Amino acid sequence: MNLNLLEALEQLEEEKGISKDEIMEILEKALVSAYKKNFGTSKNVEVKIDRMTGDIQLYQVFDVVENVTDELTQISLEDARKIDPLAEIGKKIYKKISVKEFGRIAAQTAKQVLIQRIRELEKERQYEHYSELAGSVTTCEVIRVTADWADIRVGKIETRLMKRDWIPGETIKPGDLIKVYVVDVLKDRKGPKILVSRSVPEFVIGLFKLEVPEVENGIVQVKAIAREPGVRTKIGVISTNPQVDPVGACIGEGGSRISSILKELRGEKVDVFKWVDDPKQLIANALAPASVVSVEILDAERKAARVLVPPTQLSLAIGKGGQNARLAVKVTGWKIDIKPVMNV
Repeated sequence: MNLNLLEALEQLEEEKGISKDEIMEILEKALVSAYKKNFGTSKNVEVKIDRMTGDIQLYQVFDVVENVTDELTQISLEDARKIDPLAEIGKKIYKKISVKEFGRIAAQTAKQVLIQRIRELEKERQYEHYSELAGSVTTCEVIRVTADWADIRVGKIETRLMKRDWIPGETIKPGDLIKVYVVDVLKDRKGPKILVSRSVPEFVIGLFKLEVPEVENGIVQVKAIAREPGVRTKIGVISTNPQVDPVGACIGEGGSRISSILKELRGEKVDVFKWVDDPKQLIANALAPASVVSVEILDAERKAARVLVPPTQLSLAIGKGGQNARLAVKVTGWKIDIKPVMNV
């Protein structure tokens, strides 16, 4: 092995993104393993590859001692100085072994070990790359669809979007480009395993980060969110900049920002409301789009409140199947009893 080895390693570096020096270190260890395996030796050996020429040198390593008790690993000072005149007790001495002793089997073993280690490094690099996606929304391509899941491709990695993680009622077809929330990226013997979902509340937050720069850069912050996938989401937001309206920033001019989010959510309703510290105002805001006449705190410690609404707003405040009121309870943490204003 000489300059041809260097050319091969440079090609690997370019194609696989693995540094030449890193591969050489792996190869050196692989050759030591192959030598010991095929020659059944207990010798201490080291392999050094010249970084400039690619030439390989095989050495037997000895500890220089006064009294030799193991001829495979130890050498006397007298014999050591025949190899290196500067040898001293307690140091190591390196004695060259003919490279020709590497047979075809040893070379093949080294090749297999090298390939295996390169694959391992590729998987590690893939994991490092894709683990950065955890906790964010990314676009993927739908490859195939079954009754229980959709096979999707995130970058170069295929994974499954299980049916339970779809938005209820949505239709997904092969060839579709959809967005998913990356719940986690796990290490696996076959490579990175990407866990994704479209039904978790974080998916909606991720969509806002993509569409609303103020959410992405932290000027507008999500204080709380409650979601019933495919039906409705309530999201409370605040602004760290008094000059920025958090709700207006999320909606966008003419609804431009929220419309892109609603399109990805396949018709799921999203109520964006301003989060405030005053519990009365917070509850009133969370019940939007219903109008509220008044909010009475019944038990501050137990977080119980009564809300009065106009009779014409009662059904809107409660929502279909109670979902508007239910989500308001989840997002605020308050028990809410909604009553119509009684006519005097």
